[in-house]
Amino acid sequence: MELRKFIKQLGRYQKGTTNETEKAIIEAWYDSYEAGGEKQALSASELEHVRNAMHTKISGSINKPAPAIWFNYRIAASILLLCCSAALVYFLLKPAAVAPETYTTLRTLSGEIRKLTLPDSSVIWLNAQSSIRIPSSFDKTIRQVYLDEGEAFFEVKHNTRKPFRVITAPLQVQVLGTSFNINAYHSLPHVKITVVTGKVGVSKGTKLLSFLTPGQELSYLTDKGTFEQKKVDASQSQSWKDGDTYLNRVKFEELSLVFKNLYGLTLKAGSKRVHDYLFTLRIKRNTSATETLKLISAIHNAHFRKEGTNVIIY
Repeated sequence: MELRKFIKQLGRYQKGTTNETEKAIIEAWYDSYEAGGEKQALSASELEHVRNAMHTKISGSINKPAPAIWFNYRIAASILLLCCSAALVYFLLKPAAVAPETYTTLRTLSGEIRKLTLPDSSVIWLNAQSSIRIPSSFDKTIRQVYLDEGEAFFEVKHNTRKPFRVITAPLQVQVLGTSFNINAYHSLPHVKITVVTGKVGVSKGTKLLSFLTPGQELSYLTDKGTFEQKKVDASQSQSWKDGDTYLNRVKFEELSLVFKNLYGLTLKAGSKRVHDYLFTLRIKRNTSATETLKLISAIHNAHFRKEGTNVIIY
């Protein structure tokens, strides 16, 4: 029914001049409003009609002379009708409240590795000294998690209708279903994404940097805003979750980070010469800290000494 005709019927209903059919329609409308029926949004032109009708009713009720008793009754009825109409318009147009996404933050300590199973049955392995936020459910169009710090290996369940996205400053990694590793420790100058299976899209903001396929690694330099891509042994990038950490010509800072993750001890370079060394080795989780230190020192014929929780390489 057109809004103009419906408003006229409301006016006749107020005056008591509606026929039985119109009366039934009006009363059915009131009943549906009280029952909280489905809300429909009004168009701009319909809202304008409602405003004009309200203005006309109010002006007519105030300016038109009438006997005192009947005058008060008509004003009260008009106000009641207008209040009901205004309330209806308000609730029809009021936007539905959107429940905010709730996330749970999970953290690991030195020497700790955790396996997480997500609501969609995807699996995340979280390396030591890492922090990740995961939602309580995946009800939205994108399955999104936040790797705030550290390293994680993802085994994502395939779902073409709901892409999987990892946010890790400053990059976004998006897949449909695949397995890949992200190394994003704040103490390192780079973020590394390595693909084991499937295809991975890496972007910064709205700019797509690259699509990675199995055996490809993207290394993004956070201070320069540049990146490089190369072929690697993808199995080594995620072997840390099984107890073996492979380091290939890494700088002292990265070696120190890995050592802290495994043993809770901090490596420090005793000289600039040691600080500038590059290290290639495999560290096994079940090897003692002392044995690993002997291996590290032997690479460059260096020595080490312990000072509390610090280890000086010189």
